[in-house]
Amino acid sequence: MVLSEAEGLLKIATADLETAEASSDPAVFREGAWGFWLQQAVEKALKAWLLHLDVDAPLTHDLRRLLLLLLAAAGESTADLEPLAQLTVYAVQFRYDADPTPLGLDRAHDNRQVKALLARVNALILPGSDSDP
Repeated sequence: MVLSEAEGLLKIATADLETAEASSDPAVFREGAWGFWLQQAVEKALKAWLLHLDVDAPLTHDLRRLLLLLLAAAGESTADLEPLAQLTVYAVQFRYDADPTPLGLDRAHDNRQVKALLARVNALILPGSDSDP
């Protein structure tokens, strides 16, 4: 079966979330490594959502920009997802900072939030399927 571009991005987002979840132990993984994979999962999920709505997904790591595009494109309410926009820093600044100041985020909580996002997008893209990616 050939996946649509949106389905392909959602599949990759799921793999990125799995990597973030595996990187959740702060005693083993620095926050930047975990945050990078979690940001990637959100970015790809939002881009999959946009593609599903027939909106070109821009080449950007800016999660707030992607959320605003969802709001503009289809009036999709994304206010509940706005806190995830803080993850943008992991894709941009923290990748090139030798000694970043950790944000001290709750990794388990944020992992659950992103898992819920992926389930939401999965339900939109593949209605009737198991919504747990």
